[in-house]
Amino acid sequence: MKLVMTQDYAALVVGVDIALLVVGTVQILGLLKEAAADAKRNDQQQNAALKVISERLQTGDEPTPSELQAAASPGSRLPAVGLIGLGWVWVMVCINLFFCVTCTVFWSASKDNKPDPWLASFTAWTTAVSATLLLFETAIHSIRLLNAIGKDEEADLQAGMSPAHYREADRKVSQYRRSQHRTTAR
Repeated sequence: MKLVMTQDYAALVVGVDIALLVVGTVQILGLLKEAAADAKRNDQQQNAALKVISERLQTGDEPTPSELQAAASPGSRLPAVGLIGLGWVWVMVCINLFFCVTCTVFWSASKDNKPDPWLASFTAWTTAVSATLLLFETAIHSIRLLNAIGKDEEADLQAGMSPAHYREADRKVSQYRRSQHRTTAR
């Protein structure tokens, strides 16, 4: 398939690419904010772990292996690094989108609009890759949000309940609900 620039295609690609450029810019800012929040949470967790060790040492006790492990672990830096990496991908995509829009506007404004297959191919591929990245990132964020739903149970466990006590309490509540359902059904 041979692609060529036309005024109609130029108008279409400029409109779509500007929309993708705006979305990409918003995505970059959102990813950087999310990465900063993750980094801050990790730092707070590590500082809390260091505080526990410091308090133990002040009382003359040795820290437990689990306390040392909590302070020594780098935390979950991987999500923040991944978010920053995805942000850089969006930066590169936005640079290409800007280049596409600028070249297309200059092509459209020139006196002798030649078919320019290179510009047509470049803009088509950049638009397709950008839209695909947007869909890919939406899928990633959806998966992260779905995974976060399961984290509520972990937060409850970390709030002082042992896993066995949590399961037992959850089992009792489920039994109670079933018994209530049976009584109302009669």
